[in-house]
Amino acid sequence: MSRFKTVAPLLIYVQPEELDKLKKYAKSIRKPVSHIVREGIRMRLAGEQNPYNDGFDDGLRTAMDLAKKSKGGQMMFPSGKSFADLVCEEIAKFKRVESQEAVHGENG
Repeated sequence: MSRFKTVAPLLIYVQPEELDKLKKYAKSIRKPVSHIVREGIRMRLAGEQNPYNDGFDDGLRTAMDLAKKSKGGQMMFPSGKSFADLVCEEIAKFKRVESQEAVHGENG
């Protein structure tokens, strides 16, 4: 079977700086740029099953737990919120922004 019956072409646009970094990275690991792009697509399509994303989210959850349990995190503000509450709210906002960018793209 011809290779062109098992794959389909895809055209993407990236910032020139990103392309330079991608080419250097590809050269350093001796892989074609297209291979790296396919890996990235597969990682995104894997969604929550992606070990990197799962590990990242686990790290954020651990950071939130540590903030809540720390002595400094127990410090209360006049608003009635603890320092840990404020830190955890910022982490939650960060996670929402990250997931929205993943779904809609950086400019979406």
